[in-house]
Amino acid sequence: MDGTQDSEKLLDLSIRLFDNRDSSINATFVNGLRNKNLDNLFELPGSVLNSYYSYAEILDKILHTESDNSNEFIKRFVNKCEELNIKTRIYLNEDSFEKGFIKDSLYSDLLVIGKNILLRNANDQSCCDLLEAMLHTAKCPILITPNESITFKNIVLLFDGSEKSFEAIKLFVYLVSDQLKTNRVTLFTVVNEQTMETEKNLCDYLKIHQPFFSVYRIFPESYYTEMLKTLADLNEFLLVTGVNRNEIIEDMIFNRLHSFFLQGNRSVFMY
Repeated sequence: MDGTQDSEKLLDLSIRLFDNRDSSINATFVNGLRNKNLDNLFELPGSVLNSYYSYAEILDKILHTESDNSNEFIKRFVNKCEELNIKTRIYLNEDSFEKGFIKDSLYSDLLVIGKNILLRNANDQSCCDLLEAMLHTAKCPILITPNESITFKNIVLLFDGSEKSFEAIKLFVYLVSDQLKTNRVTLFTVVNEQTMETEKNLCDYLKIHQPFFSVYRIFPESYYTEMLKTLADLNEFLLVTGVNRNEIIEDMIFNRLHSFFLQGNRSVFMY
């Protein structure tokens, strides 16, 4: 989150999408997505603030400062989280982000990012770099989705026979199995020795949650380009994948000259 009204919509979406009393939602504010220079509020560098100030003292300093580009966004963020009784985390600079966020993501089931934040910062290279680093280094699955939508129409599962691609699909089903019942499901299978042995096991697993789905088999030499071509023809979809994470980040999100992912109601779940 960056504290804007779009972020508030993302909070509301997350609560609706993961409507479970046992779900634990944490809201994370990363300084630098919309505002900068919070280090100017303190005489000490941000990398050592936690050694001299408590979390409450840092937050109090931020909320009561008159400095531009700080209190407006963070205060909105904190107030919204308090209304929803959601725990909050705030990273003040790149150092605290790299140490804190990466560590926190290791213990998370899912990181949810609203697509609007990617669109809004298209011309701000420092923000793009921070977001790209976040996607590449997160130690948990990532869901990138429009800030307000909770339907996908098409769910595309990418399976190459690897353990990681199977785990990605199982994690997705574990988190939001109800989405399989309300959307059209297509399994994209890369034809190789592994998938010839394991595709039936995956199909049997999926049938427990959704007995009706399509299977589309693609040969290894062309599967990635064919998948992108198929996705480009869909106005709405959620791609679930445990493979090609770095390529998808580059091609579908940060290749702004040719990216189709940022347009329309398109989402991706990466592991």
